[in-house]
Amino acid sequence: MPRSFSPIQLVSLPRMTAVSTARLLAELLETAFREPMLPAPIADDRTTLSALHETLQVELGKRVVAEGEAPPVVSVVDRIEDNAFGALSDWLLSFKRLPTERHPVAADAAMVHDTLFGQGLGFLRLRAADEWQEAETRMRILKEKGLDLVIEKLGGKPFLDELTFAHTAYGEALGITKPRPASDPPSLGKAQSEAIDALRSYVLRVAAHVRENEPATAELAERLLAPLAQWRDRPSKKRRSAKADDSTR
Repeated sequence: MPRSFSPIQLVSLPRMTAVSTARLLAELLETAFREPMLPAPIADDRTTLSALHETLQVELGKRVVAEGEAPPVVSVVDRIEDNAFGALSDWLLSFKRLPTERHPVAADAAMVHDTLFGQGLGFLRLRAADEWQEAETRMRILKEKGLDLVIEKLGGKPFLDELTFAHTAYGEALGITKPRPASDPPSLGKAQSEAIDALRSYVLRVAAHVRENEPATAELAERLLAPLAQWRDRPSKKRRSAKADDSTR
């Protein structure tokens, strides 16, 4: 069986996400554009790499701004829901401080608060799926017992609107109320794959330019590929965490 000399076989790259691929390409391109006189073949591959890097960034941007059906970020909507429940609780508690003999509505507010938050807000510290279920239970109680009407009568419709928005977004982000799409849509995966192929070709082009009897060519290759060499030497997140733990012992 004949040996393959394709860039995939000849150039080994670290495992990368779409985001880390874009970051590495950005560092390589920044280094390449600092070189005033690149050999034409390397300059051509740099141009191709730059175009595919731009395509990859566009696809990443679509995911970040949630174009199409990209889900909200769980941690973000978690904080939004925490804030919505906390705000409603605080608002109801402010009514509870009023004397009921002069302000009968305080009794209504106290009833709503004790029904929803009689056990406190500890459920907001549960793991995400469990927190959503606890929140869902309270959302159902709001409707079934007519507490939402009491809150509206007290002037709290903005709190209800925010709570409804936050809880809906949280359920979608978790994939509970709406199936989550793949984290990396096909267009993003394709853009990353094409960018990585171009990166391999670029590495080969730079390496092929080196001449044993011309030290300047080796120095140029070392400068151009320094970001890739440094990337390979970077510790992973787990290794950094383990190292930090060891230093504290």
